Amino acid sequence: MTLFESEHGEPRPPRTRVLARRSAVTWIILLPTLAAAGLLALTLLPAGPPWDPAATRLSAEMEQVSDRIGLTDEGQAIFTDTRPELLDSADFREACGSTSETSEDGRWAVVGCYYGMGGESGRVAIFRPGDERLADQVVVTAAHEFLHAAYAMLDTDERDRLDPLLEARWSSIPADDPVQTSLASSVGTAGENRSTEQFAYLGTEIADAGDPALEAFYAPYFTDRQALVAIDGALDSLWTGLWADYQAQADTLVGHEQANADAAAQAQADRAQLEAELTRHNDQVSEYNALSAEEQSRLVVVDADGTPGDEAWGDYLLRRTSEITAAESELAGRQAELDASVSAAQGERAAVEARGAELSALEAASVPASD
Repeated sequence: MTLFESEHGEPRPPRTRVLARRSAVTWIILLPTLAAAGLLALTLLPAGPPWDPAATRLSAEMEQVSDRIGLTDEGQAIFTDTRPELLDSADFREACGSTSETSEDGRWAVVGCYYGMGGESGRVAIFRPGDERLADQVVVTAAHEFLHAAYAMLDTDERDRLDPLLEARWSSIPADDPVQTSLASSVGTAGENRSTEQFAYLGTEIADAGDPALEAFYAPYFTDRQALVAIDGALDSLWTGLWADYQAQADTLVGHEQANADAAAQAQADRAQLEAELTRHNDQVSEYNALSAEEQSRLVVVDADGTPGDEAWGDYLLRRTSEITAAESELAGRQAELDASVSAAQGERAAVEARGAELSALEAASVPASD
């Protein structure tokens, strides 16, 4: 991966942020590619052109993003100095370079980058999602990258006080919490980036700083950090809700299709049995009709123990004809119901596949296009 220059001119590895959607689910018989789109990443890029102090004015859309982040005057000044841009796929890929590519497993994609230019200045580029429902992604991305800039402006004494507080708070987060995975992925082998990543993740995604002294480091930048964390929660809830709805529909469809398959198997077995009974009955009727009237009159139904019963054989055959006719009618009715249920399930499947396609499109809209 490309290296960028530190303020001393030495190369340093990029910092990467990963947004892990905590609620992604998969259903193996529909659109399996959806399972691969659960993670986003942001990164710090190589040094760019010299900073122009005259170009520090936010665009109208970035003003709106800044307002939603809830920046103080100091935070607004730092954010403005990064000259943040909201870019479509092509421009974003040009700004953020090779780090906008997905990983080999297809699960990572860069959606924002903070790239330094020496000293304490840096720039922010943010991918513009292709769906209005992902507006919160822009806010959280911008806030995270802003915190990298804010951390970079702290002096050595401030970092010496901040870093142990960050480490202490992160040590209290369960190892299986997705944000721990995100942090580890962002830091990678660049251990020197751990504190700035901790600072950015905690500021945007973790409501409880755990220590007033740690929370105090965010106070100069945010008017209401809890509101910002709630935006990240709303983004997470969006994906959770969409996946839950999809999963519920898929589960219902699986249940209906299984019930239809069971009903079809039972109907097939019942039809085979009825056809066998009808064949035997028709043979008996033919044998009965071939007898003389006197012979017919002497025939009676024999009980299971071999004792002659009271029902004449002719009456029995007539009763069996009625029973078989009724069974055929009942089976035909069941088949009609089954056909209607199968047709309904086909409609359900189309709806589930459409929902899956919608989710796939939303996933695609959340990251830059590959070309």
